[in-house]
Amino acid sequence: MSSIKADGRLDSVPLRDIPVLNPGDCWGRTWLLEIGGSYWPLYLVVEAEDVANAIDVLADDPQYGHQIVVPPEDLDDYPEEDRHYSSSGNALDLEHLWVYGQGEDDYPWPCTYHSAEQRSGPTDEP
Repeated sequence: MSSIKADGRLDSVPLRDIPVLNPGDCWGRTWLLEIGGSYWPLYLVVEAEDVANAIDVLADDPQYGHQIVVPPEDLDDYPEEDRHYSSSGNALDLEHLWVYGQGEDDYPWPCTYHSAEQRSGPTDEP
């Protein structure tokens, strides 16, 4: 099975071939997550009911969850009173995470899904 990717826009900048987590699980309610802190941010599209659920989906993802889950050996660097936890109990580092989408909309961050096989060639339009 091919992986699902998404195309959309962040302000006026086209974003293409963004990995999608949880596709088809929440009626197309998509959120754009940006993990920064370096020269090249990582963008992910997460299909989820709300922002908290989108963060939980990311934290539980086997491929990308390590981007925000604090390893047990590093917990001492995060004082208990400042920690954030996922619904599965993982301590999270959310300092470099941004979430884009309008929560009151049916489609918080509009995008188009596709598979790698559907990509026909370069274009400026998502």
